Amino acid sequence: MSTNTKTVKIPTRSRFKYIPKNEDEQQHINVLEGILKDKRSGDWKLVGEMVGISSASAEKAFFRVFQKHHFDVVDALKEVIEKRKELLIK
Repeated sequence: MSTNTKTVKIPTRSRFKYIPKNEDEQQHINVLEGILKDKRSGDWKLVGEMVGISSASAEKAFFRVFQKHHFDVVDALKEVIEKRKELLIK
């Protein structure tokens, strides 16, 4: 086995099926991907309870950009992540 093996990093596909049409929409997708990096196990359940939908529906609404509960779920997930960070600081 050679230690000089060269590898190619393949970019991961976005989980968002929405194709941005302008710069603002691309920025929104980037914000969503950043939020997704901070999400932890169990967050969808909390978000679902906050919005009044199931955890599976909350996850689907997050990935379905500009759909019915999308912005409610995004705001709730941001709040859950912020609260967690505040509790970790204390």
